[in-house]
Amino acid sequence: MRLVVGCLAALGWVLSCVLPSDAQTQMRVLLLKHQLQAIVASAGGLIIRPYLAGSAPLLTPDVTTVIDVRPQADGLVLAGSIAAQSQILITPLTDIGLTLDGQEYRGSMLIIRDTDNSLRVVDVVELEQYLYSVVGSEVGASNPSSALQAQAIVARTYAVAHLGAHEDLGFDLRAGDADQAYNGVDAESESVVNAVDATRGVVMVYGNHLANAYYSSCDGGFTSDGHALNDPQPYLQAVRDPYCPFSPYMDWSADVQAPALLSSLADTGALAGSVDFDSLQDIRPGPYDESGRLLSVDLIIGGHTFSIPATVFRSAAGTRLVKSTRIRSLSYASGIVRVSGSGYGHGVGMCQLGARGMAQAGLGVYSIINFYYPGALLTQLASYQRLQVARATTRRVSNRSRRMLANKFARLP
Repeated sequence: MRLVVGCLAALGWVLSCVLPSDAQTQMRVLLLKHQLQAIVASAGGLIIRPYLAGSAPLLTPDVTTVIDVRPQADGLVLAGSIAAQSQILITPLTDIGLTLDGQEYRGSMLIIRDTDNSLRVVDVVELEQYLYSVVGSEVGASNPSSALQAQAIVARTYAVAHLGAHEDLGFDLRAGDADQAYNGVDAESESVVNAVDATRGVVMVYGNHLANAYYSSCDGGFTSDGHALNDPQPYLQAVRDPYCPFSPYMDWSADVQAPALLSSLADTGALAGSVDFDSLQDIRPGPYDESGRLLSVDLIIGGHTFSIPATVFRSAAGTRLVKSTRIRSLSYASGIVRVSGSGYGHGVGMCQLGARGMAQAGLGVYSIINFYYPGALLTQLASYQRLQVARATTRRVSNRSRRMLANKFARLP
């Protein structure tokens, strides 16, 4: 890491001229929604304030160790008392941290009353502390250090790129499959914390922009290019992956109930509701892309052929059941769709199990990043701001500085 950071020090110097050196990036992570109650506690004490800088505490006495929050039509109910607030921030007084419904988290809890009179609960946490949980939740502590460091860099890049992504809803990222796994303090461990700290502030860039840091559990032996996510990028290429042969997801099969599949397709609008589902005759694979992933699926219903994208088919069948679109066989009989394939996830960018295989083969973090994101560079940002500020900063770099950086930066080995 010292080599890369030193090599890219020029960019860090340029950014430090326009960003405050002591700035910390605060992530807003959506934990829960549509809740009718949230119980937040900390043995070290809590302060409850409106979500406004400098606001006075809402409760007397100022400090409490547990708070029960519920929604009501014109605000929130805090421990039985009505507060005419639609958003509150619950902050721990000490480093003990806090718990939400019994699960421990770092940072503070932002609780928002939604228009449907339910609660949204958002963890407001510093970026590096957020990554302590993400890396542990995504790949676990048993991975070699270089694989953990690669996950930290990729997850950090993804997080920074999504700052402000849901500004109108009051959060940046969701905890779970929709963005990144995040299970609070329970997912942290010494090896994970060390990997995050060793790569502190390091992100991937391509062409003076943050790289689109996609990743998935297992690519099935062949990565997919960015077209699979409607995001073609030079550094998101389809290549054979020899580092993922021992993955438990290299060979899977699933039985999908046809009525449930067709109902889900109708609910999402992929099939018209007027289609007679009882007339389903067959389901056949369509064409494949260069990575061996199915592009479309043909449903033969009442003598007519309905072609749907393979990604839509997978989503309707259940992404945990049909684990990827790298489908080897697809057949239909007696109300059951039988599917077999390899891989788990979309296959774009880094394969987590492949990264583990590379690390076990003795390859370092730079080799892992370069294999899955060829042409991307690692850079050490002086500090973080919202994505809009980071983009504005890159535009302010002079042409002379750009030439200097271009001479300094090299492709990863």
